Amino acid sequence: MTLRGKGPTLVGVLWFETILCMIVLALRIYTRTVIRRSTGWDDLLLIVTWVLMVAFAALCTASAHHGMGVHAGELGVEDTTQGMLLLLVGQSVIAISMGLSKCAVAAFLMRIVVKKWHKLFLWFWNISIMALSILLAITVFAQCTPVQSIWDSRVPSNGCSLNLTIMATIMCAWSAVLDFVLALFPWVALWNLNMKKKEKYTICLSLSLGIFAGICGVIRTTGLDALTQSTDYLYATTDSVMWTMSELTTTIVCVSIPALRPLYRSIRGNLSSNDASNYNDLPPYGKSSGGRSGGRSGGRSAKPTFAMDTVTTTTVHGKDFDNMSGGSGRNEEQGDDTDTRHILQHPLPHSTGIYQVNEVRISYEDRRPSYGVTSENMPSIPVKTRHHI
Repeated sequence: MTLRGKGPTLVGVLWFETILCMIVLALRIYTRTVIRRSTGWDDLLLIVTWVLMVAFAALCTASAHHGMGVHAGELGVEDTTQGMLLLLVGQSVIAISMGLSKCAVAAFLMRIVVKKWHKLFLWFWNISIMALSILLAITVFAQCTPVQSIWDSRVPSNGCSLNLTIMATIMCAWSAVLDFVLALFPWVALWNLNMKKKEKYTICLSLSLGIFAGICGVIRTTGLDALTQSTDYLYATTDSVMWTMSELTTTIVCVSIPALRPLYRSIRGNLSSNDASNYNDLPPYGKSSGGRSGGRSGGRSAKPTFAMDTVTTTTVHGKDFDNMSGGSGRNEEQGDDTDTRHILQHPLPHSTGIYQVNEVRISYEDRRPSYGVTSENMPSIPVKTRHHI
């Protein structure tokens, strides 16, 4: 059957968004494997999500060829039966895909956050959304007995023990809430982390676009009740399917934007090939994002870069108290050998007259920019010297 009614629009939207996600994911995987040389669970989850997305688009396209998007009065029984079966399989597939996409966003954030309650918070949402996704996928075919009566009106039903609409409403509402949570959570979790502001804003702003995914979810949820009151299911479901695909597309694009920043900088020529391969925008996988400075950070062995803080306290002793002065200063540059020799050449602990006492405190701090790694100062070592003025 040729596409009719809303069929052409449905198929066009589904495949446009599928191809868009394919391009974004291809760039993401290239960045992870070639530039950063570090892939992880969020990448794998997004790939599986996209594969299921393709399956959903293919099933809905086949359903459209059997009458999806066309009023029931214009369809024969056989086309309606085939169209319903293909659509129901697609609904089970997209339910799992939707849950995996949210888990991918949470997995991305768990690479960065360091606080235990942040990780537990994200795990709670992961488990809850996947539980609902699996339950919805099962309910699609377990709602009535015999199962064939769900898509074939010629098979009498013995009753439906599960209400698919209620289950779908709970799932869609929870998914929409999670979109808003994941859009706002980075501003709370990442705000005080020791990371470059530009990277922080890139992650927070890109994930904040997930609000649009939440809006799609709200629109989709509000339209579910009308489906139960309609006997024209293949036509009435068309808009809901397009909103579902748009929510999924928005989620994939939003979570991929931060991962594409190394590629953008590499294209701009701001990174050498060596810098690009070691771009430290996120800690590599397999290691906690937190850690001690100067050790193995994020699974990669690296020598810490230290800066020296010098605090000098000067006290002048003598008979003329008008000349007594005290002060302190901070110098972030390391002292040279001349300063050391100057101190050592004038011990004079028993000299009379005016002399100067210098107290120098030296501390070392790891100033490497990294996500989730707080700087750790080594204990300062006071050094007192004095010499004649």
